[in-house]
Amino acid sequence: MKKIQLIISTIFLSISFFSYAQVMTNLNSTDPNITNLSYGLYPNNTIVKGTISSISAVTNTSPELLINSILSENSLAWVNLNNNTQVGELDAETTQDLNQKSALDKNLNYFQLAQVINFTFKNENYKYIKYSFHNSMSTKKPYGFILMVNKNNKWLRVNEFNEANLELMNYTLTFFKFNYQKLNAILSQNNLGNNLMTNIINATHNSSGFSVNSLSQQLDVWNYNTSSAENAYFSEALDWE
Repeated sequence: MKKIQLIISTIFLSISFFSYAQVMTNLNSTDPNITNLSYGLYPNNTIVKGTISSISAVTNTSPELLINSILSENSLAWVNLNNNTQVGELDAETTQDLNQKSALDKNLNYFQLAQVINFTFKNENYKYIKYSFHNSMSTKKPYGFILMVNKNNKWLRVNEFNEANLELMNYTLTFFKFNYQKLNAILSQNNLGNNLMTNIINATHNSSGFSVNSLSQQLDVWNYNTSSAENAYFSEALDWE
């Protein structure tokens, strides 16, 4: 019986690991503050639910476990356990979000993971993950992102942007603005047979590698011109209500 249970457990762990596996591609960075750049897409239907019932069970030893913990959190202490920067109190909006989160059916409200970008910024290891939020109270599936940093072999949510990390914020928001499949094509230099894609690939890649800063500069050209062809082609349909 114990042998059967061990086999079942092994199969379950293998399935769980595989469901979060991504094929990552390394990319040379030409930006001085960015190294160890890599990117990939999650397999279709990669879902993370808030299944942790107690703060004592939180480990955050993987990015997906941090997301699970974020979806499970229900107190200031739990929020701070997930945060890179501690907060002294929760504002009214965050408190309301936690209360609503606790009342939701976890099987019907979850994140579907789409894209991951890894990079080292000023000697700290970060991971950007884009997801769509499936909400039982709406037919819309809005996109969001989590930027996380690895500290002492644990992943923590970057919950504060300020003057000290404006460059990091700019890079993160640049990633988020792009449709994740188009961004993946830009990173892999696949122009998808489109001239707009060819132009942005040529502007961001050279013989030495890829520049996130150049991508951000390209975004600045058309980001606020909602009628531009680039905005229509590259922007993510966020589907917010």
